[in-house]
Amino acid sequence: MTLRRSVPALLLTLALLLGACGSQTARPGAAPAPTDVPETEAPEIIPETEAPDVKGQTAELQFESFDGGGPDFTVVPDDPALVSWEERHAYAKPDHEQMTGAGYTVSFTFTGLKPGETRLTVQERSPIAENLDHYYTLTVDAALNVTLRCQGTRDPDAPEPVRPRPMLALRIGDRVLYANPEDNESARALIEALSEEPLTLTLRDYGGFEKVGELPWELPRCDETLTTVPGDLILYQGTQLSIYYDENTWSLTRLAKVYGVDRAGLLELLGPEDAEVELWVEWSE
Repeated sequence: MTLRRSVPALLLTLALLLGACGSQTARPGAAPAPTDVPETEAPEIIPETEAPDVKGQTAELQFESFDGGGPDFTVVPDDPALVSWEERHAYAKPDHEQMTGAGYTVSFTFTGLKPGETRLTVQERSPIAENLDHYYTLTVDAALNVTLRCQGTRDPDAPEPVRPRPMLALRIGDRVLYANPEDNESARALIEALSEEPLTLTLRDYGGFEKVGELPWELPRCDETLTTVPGDLILYQGTQLSIYYDENTWSLTRLAKVYGVDRAGLLELLGPEDAEVELWVEWSE
C-alpha cells in the first residue's frame, strides 16, 4: 500500500526538523543572538583621595585695640611668598561689640608656604594714639614650621637710627689694612665668624695672581663669574680665602675689597713667600 502525504503536511514536518537542529535565520534588522560568554568580575573601583596638605606649626601675634580711635594693624612682610596669615578680632564678651570704646584683641596667625627667612613689620596706626612699627624676623623651616623673633619697636616718623657698620681689618706684617665687606650671605657669615674671635691664616702664592689659605670653617658660597682686581678678598669653594694682587677670571665669591693699597703695595706687603695674615672685625658709626 502506498502512503501519500499532502504538501502542507510535508512542510510542517520539515519545519519541525529544522527547529530540532537549532538552525536560526536572523531577521533583517534584528540583533544577533547572544552567545555564551564566560562572566568576569567587574574591576574594583578605588575612590580617588586628595593628597594631604603639608602644614607646619603656625605662629601667632596678638595686639590690643579699641573701638572709636584704637589702632589698626597691618602686616607687611619683606617677602610675602613665605607665609600667609589670617587676621581675627575678639572682644572680651560678645555683647561688647555693641559698646562704644570696647576693647578687643587683634590676632594674626601665620602659616608657612615655603622655607626661608624674611623681615616682617606690623604697622600700628591710630588717629589719636602714637604710631609704631613692630619688627620681627620670620623664619620658615623645611617642615614649614613658622617662628617669629622680635627685633624691636620704633616710631616710624623718627629718624632712622645710626647702625654700626662692620669693617674687615687685616694685619700683614706691621701694617693694618681695611676692607669694605660685600652685601652677600658669604660676607655676613665671615663677619659673624670673625666677631667671635680673630683669625690668623698662612697664605701661599698661587698662579702669580693671589695668596690663598684654608679657612677653619666653611662659608656659604655666592659664586659668580668675575674678574678680580688687586685688593679683592675672595672666597673659593667655600673653604679657601684669597687676597688677589692681580687679575683672574673665574667663578668666585667676592667677600670684600681692600682699599688704600694698589698692586705694587700688595706685592711688597705679601712678599714672594708664604704670608701670615690676621683678620678681625671692627665696627664704625
